Amino acid sequence: MLTKLIANLYVWIIEISLWFMLLVACVAGYNYTVPILEASGWILENKTGWKIYGTLFSAVATFLALSVVTGPILLLVDIRNLLRGQKPKNGGDGGIVRPVEPKEPTL
Repeated sequence: MLTKLIANLYVWIIEISLWFMLLVACVAGYNYTVPILEASGWILENKTGWKIYGTLFSAVATFLALSVVTGPILLLVDIRNLLRGQKPKNGGDGGIVRPVEPKEPTL
């Protein structure tokens, strides 16, 4: 019981942290894109547009990086849940094979 709770809680912690990191990346991209570009020597006319581009770029880059890092972990959890949900095909009678009785065709 406790191991299932820990595994489910672990998945929720990972998901919440991924959403939080994506939110932090969007805020950081919005606030730091223009200063970084101006410090590197660019002359920007439309700063709001560059802030939006920075937000989108940082969100996409963060999503890709986090999917590479946490993707295998989430895939293993998904496989675990899939295997736990499967039931034996023979009805769970311990693998006993019973002969099939032939039936006469009826009209």
